[in-house]
Amino acid sequence: MYPEVKNGRFTVEMVFTGKHPDNMRTGQTYYTRLQLGNPQQALLLPRGSFFQETGGQWIFVLSNEDSYATKRYIKIGRQNPKYYELLEGLKPGEKVVISDYSTFGDSERLELN
Repeated sequence: MYPEVKNGRFTVEMVFTGKHPDNMRTGQTYYTRLQLGNPQQALLLPRGSFFQETGGQWIFVLSNEDSYATKRYIKIGRQNPKYYELLEGLKPGEKVVISDYSTFGDSERLELN
């Protein structure tokens, strides 16, 4: 299975052991509905370089005025190549810094210009 879903679709390459079904041909396209669990709402965070410094334990959250950012602890759940699922620590609509944190040192607060 290829790891990326686009427009609710993904590609699967099937290999049959033994004789393949008579009604299937090589290169043929099939459409099916696959549900791996119950759908649920989730807060998604784009993947970014911040993870290398924080291990996904915390993130800088911007103030309402976007004039500073403060360190806040978070809990990450599932992930895919593009997003992390946020289980705790952020509310919908909050803005965060996902770029590289290596130059921030042990800062608890970042002043933004």
